[in-house]
Amino acid sequence: MSKITHPTLGLIALATLIIALLFSCKKDETPDIQTFDIKQEQFSYVSGTMTVTGVFSYAGKINGIKMHVGRQTDFNDARAYEADIDGANFTVEVADLQAGTEYRYRYEVDYGSANPFFTQAKTFTTPAALPTVTTATPTNVTANSATCGGNVTASGGATVVERGVCWSTSSNPTTSGSHLAASSGGTGAFTVNVMDLTPETTYYIRAYAVNSAGTTYGSEERFTTAVSTGPNGTLPGSFSVSATRQVQFSQGNLQYMASTNTWRFAENQWDYIGSGNNNISSTYSGYIDLFGWGTSGFNHGAVCYQPWSMSETISDYYVYGQPTYNLYDQTGTADWGYNAISNGGNTTNTWCTLTHEEWSYIFNTRSTSSGIRYAKAKVNNVNGVILLPDDWSSSYYSLSNTNQSDASYTGNVITVSQWNTLEEYGAVFLPAAGRRSGALVVSVCASGYYWSSSFYNSQTAWGVSFFNDYLNTDYHSSLYRGWSVRLVRDVQ
Repeated sequence: MSKITHPTLGLIALATLIIALLFSCKKDETPDIQTFDIKQEQFSYVSGTMTVTGVFSYAGKINGIKMHVGRQTDFNDARAYEADIDGANFTVEVADLQAGTEYRYRYEVDYGSANPFFTQAKTFTTPAALPTVTTATPTNVTANSATCGGNVTASGGATVVERGVCWSTSSNPTTSGSHLAASSGGTGAFTVNVMDLTPETTYYIRAYAVNSAGTTYGSEERFTTAVSTGPNGTLPGSFSVSATRQVQFSQGNLQYMASTNTWRFAENQWDYIGSGNNNISSTYSGYIDLFGWGTSGFNHGAVCYQPWSMSETISDYYVYGQPTYNLYDQTGTADWGYNAISNGGNTTNTWCTLTHEEWSYIFNTRSTSSGIRYAKAKVNNVNGVILLPDDWSSSYYSLSNTNQSDASYTGNVITVSQWNTLEEYGAVFLPAAGRRSGALVVSVCASGYYWSSSFYNSQTAWGVSFFNDYLNTDYHSSLYRGWSVRLVRDVQ
């Protein structure tokens, strides 16, 4: 008997077999993307571009790899860079990177699916670049000093740990030679005061900045120091007395000997004559240092123009014979600075007395590197006031109660050796030398009175006065009073 196969059952069996085979094939061709792995990575950074090379492993077919790079954790700022694939090797170049910056990255793998696969996020940090610094034009150039500096405009992606200037008498100075660091690192503008230079010498100077990548230099500037004026009684510090004028002070208060008709500056800044001024006369063979207003010794029109004058008749002191002239009006001979000072160059018309406005500007208005203009002090046991030059740095010496008119002398007690350091950096000391009325001297080492060249009215002239807990730049007194005189000259 023959076996009969139902045709419908045969077709169903055949269809079932085909479907089973199809599903079986699809499962075998589905790639297992979890097996994708980056085996090696090497990073090479040059001028804002990171080149990444590596090796990956994957059992299936890879259509492409992209590297996503950004700084945000969610990759919202990321940019995608296509990799070149050669077998299991890949290379990708990531451009427009910043030096010294951490970046997040991950790979996007195209394996033929509608949904790409992303590897886990990792980070790399670009190396720091050298900082960028410019050199400022030197200012306040004297015979032995200059104000120099620069501006660090970019950090290079790493902390600028030091910035300053280096200088030499040869071109292209470096930090292996003479250099001076600013008080702090970081970016931005800075200044330093270069000291102990040689007069009449050309110097080359460059700003520099240091970070973890190394040291970089700004463009080169050069300057020539001034002729030395030290032997001529000039102190090194420069002081602004207006927006357009700078001066240097004499080495000490003005002194005069009648018997020899000799003018000189005190040897030390703290020196004063004191009670010796009681001996004032036309024949006195000692020095005096307290003078009536306008008593320069030149016959400029006043009755009392002589340095030894003691008359208490105010009109006797009218310079050029008038009550409304300043010392340097007309011929200028009423100003003590018109004289030849024996240890101040010994030529006429070299020095001058500050005006009322200039004294006020020094004490109250001018800008300085440190913000300090003056301080009360006791120097070598002498009470007085210290004036700090425009380029003073607080690192030279720490002073207390600065710019305080009501400060006491004992707030700063300074020895001779300490003062020598301050003087080297340009500090000026005005000793409290007292005052004279007729032949009577009072307030020695307690009060200081310094004339200006400006009249106030027909009875008085302007000056500066100070004593413990007091200082006034708008003080005026009778013309016949004997006050101290401190001369200046324009910065050379």
